[in-house]
Amino acid sequence: MTINRDATGPSTLLGGYLAGFGAWMEEHGYAASTVKQYSLIADRFNTYLTNQNSTNVTGLNEGHIDGYLEDVEPRRPNGRKAVVTEYYRQACRRLLKYLRGTGVVVPAEQKIPVPPILTEYLSFLSNHRALAVETIAEHERWLLRFLGHLGFTGEADQLREISLSRIDGFLIEATRGFKRTSVGHVCAAVRGFLRYLYMRGVLSTDLREHVATPRIYSLEGIPRAIEWGEVQRVLAAVDRNGLSGRRDYAIMVVLAYYGLRAAEVAVLRVDDLDWRHDTIRVGRRKSNTVDAVPMVPIVGSALVEYLRDRPVSSHPEVFLKLIAPAGPMSRAGIGWVARKHLLATGVKAAHLGAHTLRHSFAVQLLRKGFPLKTIGDALGHSSPQSTFIYTKAPTEDLRSVALEVTEVLK
Repeated sequence: MTINRDATGPSTLLGGYLAGFGAWMEEHGYAASTVKQYSLIADRFNTYLTNQNSTNVTGLNEGHIDGYLEDVEPRRPNGRKAVVTEYYRQACRRLLKYLRGTGVVVPAEQKIPVPPILTEYLSFLSNHRALAVETIAEHERWLLRFLGHLGFTGEADQLREISLSRIDGFLIEATRGFKRTSVGHVCAAVRGFLRYLYMRGVLSTDLREHVATPRIYSLEGIPRAIEWGEVQRVLAAVDRNGLSGRRDYAIMVVLAYYGLRAAEVAVLRVDDLDWRHDTIRVGRRKSNTVDAVPMVPIVGSALVEYLRDRPVSSHPEVFLKLIAPAGPMSRAGIGWVARKHLLATGVKAAHLGAHTLRHSFAVQLLRKGFPLKTIGDALGHSSPQSTFIYTKAPTEDLRSVALEVTEVLK
């Protein structure tokens, strides 16, 4: 895409807000270098939006950021493209946060209030389908967008006139550029809601049956595991001379030696560390249970090393951000730490992040002969089906049990 570099200034979509964005970052304690770089990226994002003929500032959202990164993706040699792209994404998200905070951009969750019919459905998902809190939140997010697309104002009777063309229009717009699995998540949220409306008698026809969804095969995903020796190499490469490095190392060993999800690490609290009994309480986000796992010596040492220098904070979470605005790390932040160090050591895999270490932990247990039930329990799986992905052994494992050609031909 060709960018018009003259598309800057107050007359552009965000031109009148960029100076305020810089001042906001300074007030919140961002480093001068970060303010400079984020301001530059914000200006480029503004140029992109102007060239796209965008006119609705209030409707700016994360989808515009995704479009910017797809069309004008920052590129760097030596495999650093992903690192730089994530930096651009963070800068644009900070801009969006500022604009939402000042009321220029209406937060997605406030475009329409959560109507009673949706509140009832979300309760149904929790009480009758026992879905995890995060899954319900994802459904709520997509369904609010869906209702906003329909122009819904809160009266259930409005939903009686939903047409398939409106549903298809939303799905096409909302999932543009998504992978099949991501499209499937959005379709599942909409289909489930339509089925509920039919069950409630709001719809006279079960429209769910007419909503197309991508075909996704069971266990079709590529295992993300890397060799355990490579995991050890990544851990050894983390520079622990500074507070940031000690925090990152503690995060990495927790991910590697327990196979936790990024979200489970993000919500880990200081009082979850039971030093007296050498255990760690882990809240399983998907099953809403709490497990007590033994504190592995390497993990305990890494946590002590980090906590000695951890800034005093009113936040109970173990892992805190080290840059403004201060506070606990998010699930995305934990995943980014894992991705950063995997990339830094040149690890090659289909996907890099916290789940790479989770899969590697599971495969390591599998190779040591642990039954799938034990592995599933260690991973916090509520269903054995979730553990089956780890039975897709790497080529090296299959070779070890393969018959010689002469034996096959006997």
